[in-house]
Amino acid sequence: MKRSVPAALIILALFAGLGLGAPTAKPPATFTDYGQWETIAAAGAYGGFSPDGRWLVYGLNRSNRNNELRIVKISDKTEKAFAFGSRPAYSSDSKWLAFAVGLSEADAKKLKDEKKPVQDKLGLLNLATGDVTTFDGIESFAFSPDGASLAMKTYPPEAAADAPNRSGGPDTDGASPGSTLLVRRLATGLDTPFGNVSQYLWEDGPKGRFLALIVSVKGKTGNGVHLFDPDSGVLRVLDSSSSAYAGLSWRKDAPDLAVFRAKTDDRKEGTAQVVLAWTGLGANERIWVYDSAADAAFPAGQRIVDFRPLSWSASGDAVFLGLAPWDDAVAPAETKASAGGSAAAEEVSTIEIWHAKDVFVMPWQKIHADAGRRRNSLAALRLSTGKLVPLGLDPVHEEVTPLRSGRSALVAEWSKYAFNRTIGRPAADLYLADIATGARTKIREGIDDAHAQASPGGKYVLFLQDDHYWTVDTATRAVVNLTASLPVSFIDKESDETGPAKPPFGVAGWGKEDGAVLLYDKYDLWRIAPDGSGAARLTNGAGEQIRHRLVRLDLADGGRRRYGFPPPPAEAVDLTAPLYLELFGEWTKKSGYARLRPGGGITRLIWLDRAVDGLAKAEKAEVYGYTIEDYDVSPDIHVGGPDLKGAVKVTATNPFQEKFAWGRSELIEYVTEKGRRLQAALIYPAGYEPGKQYPMIVYNYELLSQNVHRYAAPSERSYYNASVFSSQGYFVLEPDIVFRERRPGWSVVECVTAAVKKVVETGLVDPAKVGIVGHSMGGFNTAFVATHTDGIFAAAVAGAPIIDMVSYYGDHHWDTGIAETDHIETGQERMVVPLYEDLQAYIDNSPYFGTHRMTVPLLLEVADEDKIVPWHQGIELYNVARRAGKNVVMLAYMGEGHGLRKEKNQMDYQRRILAWFGHYLKGEPAEDWITSGQSYLEREAEIKRERAKQTSRSD
Repeated sequence: MKRSVPAALIILALFAGLGLGAPTAKPPATFTDYGQWETIAAAGAYGGFSPDGRWLVYGLNRSNRNNELRIVKISDKTEKAFAFGSRPAYSSDSKWLAFAVGLSEADAKKLKDEKKPVQDKLGLLNLATGDVTTFDGIESFAFSPDGASLAMKTYPPEAAADAPNRSGGPDTDGASPGSTLLVRRLATGLDTPFGNVSQYLWEDGPKGRFLALIVSVKGKTGNGVHLFDPDSGVLRVLDSSSSAYAGLSWRKDAPDLAVFRAKTDDRKEGTAQVVLAWTGLGANERIWVYDSAADAAFPAGQRIVDFRPLSWSASGDAVFLGLAPWDDAVAPAETKASAGGSAAAEEVSTIEIWHAKDVFVMPWQKIHADAGRRRNSLAALRLSTGKLVPLGLDPVHEEVTPLRSGRSALVAEWSKYAFNRTIGRPAADLYLADIATGARTKIREGIDDAHAQASPGGKYVLFLQDDHYWTVDTATRAVVNLTASLPVSFIDKESDETGPAKPPFGVAGWGKEDGAVLLYDKYDLWRIAPDGSGAARLTNGAGEQIRHRLVRLDLADGGRRRYGFPPPPAEAVDLTAPLYLELFGEWTKKSGYARLRPGGGITRLIWLDRAVDGLAKAEKAEVYGYTIEDYDVSPDIHVGGPDLKGAVKVTATNPFQEKFAWGRSELIEYVTEKGRRLQAALIYPAGYEPGKQYPMIVYNYELLSQNVHRYAAPSERSYYNASVFSSQGYFVLEPDIVFRERRPGWSVVECVTAAVKKVVETGLVDPAKVGIVGHSMGGFNTAFVATHTDGIFAAAVAGAPIIDMVSYYGDHHWDTGIAETDHIETGQERMVVPLYEDLQAYIDNSPYFGTHRMTVPLLLEVADEDKIVPWHQGIELYNVARRAGKNVVMLAYMGEGHGLRKEKNQMDYQRRILAWFGHYLKGEPAEDWITSGQSYLEREAEIKRERAKQTSRSD
């Protein structure tokens, strides 16, 4: 019997079938969407804040490269945008913002193709009115310290291609091409032009008013050093001659100026320099002239060079400069064959002689040849006595650094350790040199000078030896071990680095008057008396395993030197003021900031299960800013007061993200077979549906779990992009990998397989559909896993991989010129010993020697101009795999390096990665190149078709 169905139910069913009344699933982002995605780029000093804290400038970079500079009025969040703006700078009174205005990539390329210059403009924004003035062809600009004036230098005229260089060396006769310098009085808009200016420099100090400038005139008539006072409009000639001038240098917070004046000698190569110095400019002026020709004690055969910048001692008593040999001129060779000779006699052999006794291998010598030509030794010109004191003795094997005290210089000398330094085992002897006499006192032997530094006031030298920090009192030469009696280690003993010593956690800085040195242990900040009289832990991070690191808000760059390396800034830390600390949970990956009160006591200001970063402060106001982001939360800047409470979000990047399905991230933990506790970031597919199993891509390198809270803007040019993989329906796993000595390949297997196993156990991922990808070291990891495991991965993509450590050991890092013996023994490969001491370990940890057993389909990416991992590494595996009948495809990008630079190649590689994984992990139909490759002639025809399409579109 049939039953009737109410019409209302029929209508409801129809609506349900049409999806009406139910929320519509958001689509994942696709290639056509990626271009709009934005990232915030740091712009300007003090985090982009104006000195008064009322304005914030930042860069907004898009995946399609249509970048902007944005300026926000913090009080009402009103905003202005300037296409292709960069290099912003505020006037010190916060009334003006100047910035460079560039071109789009397409416009810049068009000019280059037309052999036309690519030049920036200058934008000048009146922050009170919003008016913008634009100046064409501005190469550089700088506000006066008082904020009343702006100097703007135009681009110099292009030098003639056949312009002679009479010196034959790295320095010319000193003549840099001059151009027009405009000095604008900002209150009136009045511009004062100066012609033929090659260099300009404002007096260095908050009250400095003078502008020094060098005039370089073609033909040299009228060259000179001038001093302009914008307040009075008076231009003074400090020195004028037919010589070339260079190297303006002001003493900090003083009206003292130094400069070079060139002199030539037809019997010599290049130029020598006379030093001119003025003290007390504007009042009680004195001029000092030092010409080596008038000094009988000047070292024979030497010259003062202009390729070491002049610098002042803090007291103004000494000017530091560089000395180098002044070689005899070489007579020009005859251009025609001599009578009775032959043209072949004029030819010169192109041979290079590589000797096993070379301390620096030939590729390194060639890359650093210009630096070699510029080698020089430090000397001090004592103005009070007129005496020149050589401080450096060996420009090849030492570095000399004057101490701020003005009494001494720190010398690191490594002649007897030179070879070991080239194979990752740095060492040097430390000396103190007396600036008055040049006499040296040895203070330590065989230490790593990368960890040696002087205190800001010059009272102490800090160094690291035998896993402890030590100081030397520069006055008494007393040596003290600062850390031996303390209950913690200041050395990262868990590090998997394989150099001669484990690295320290770092130096945060020094207290005023050298009264304290601030050191890090694993979690905490310590204040230690440099004479060894006491120490105190200032933070309490160890209990919760939260890392505490100092943020230098008093510095223009925010002190963004991660954990003390390179050495901290010379400016001392004010320990009588509150200090801000960056917090990071080792195992929670939470982050935030805390404030340390003088005398002790920490207040946690912000602590989130997100990435909190970039704390900055306005120079002259209690206005603070920081960014917050997560994998699914686009980074934005928040601005608030000193306690960071109630901070307001003043940017809104990627608001369109809400239109798309987006993944999320979570932190997972796993334990390796060796019992090592590790973590990984797991990113979910966009539009994830609970209960459904997904394919997974493992992206690997070294330690990556910290990416769990990092936003990844999708881009067609970012070929290993986690958000792109997520939008394509993959889980993405980014695991931590820790390496054991002489076991780099097997360390990867242990860590990565444990991470994959942990995720598979959750049921989220189809265990038969897991792929792995990595580049460079990650490419090595991937290739090793692909050739030494079975049944774990269904596909692999290895970019720029190291394949055979046996052959690679004898190669060079052609980008820097170093022999790979350094990189392999003490660098990322962590092999510790030379090839000939443990050949089997090199074989056991090379992907190459497992190629014949490989079951994983492997996609290789190489580039013929890769100077870091030469493409022959990939070719070696390709040839063996081809002979063994393995499933390997190699993508060779011509004209590219270690990372692809050309947009078309970046996009091509990304799409081929997706096609490879799409076929092997998702069962998508294989593209022809995957199954059959592509012949040279087929590719040639394809290129012709692509170019024809481009031509038709441009027409």
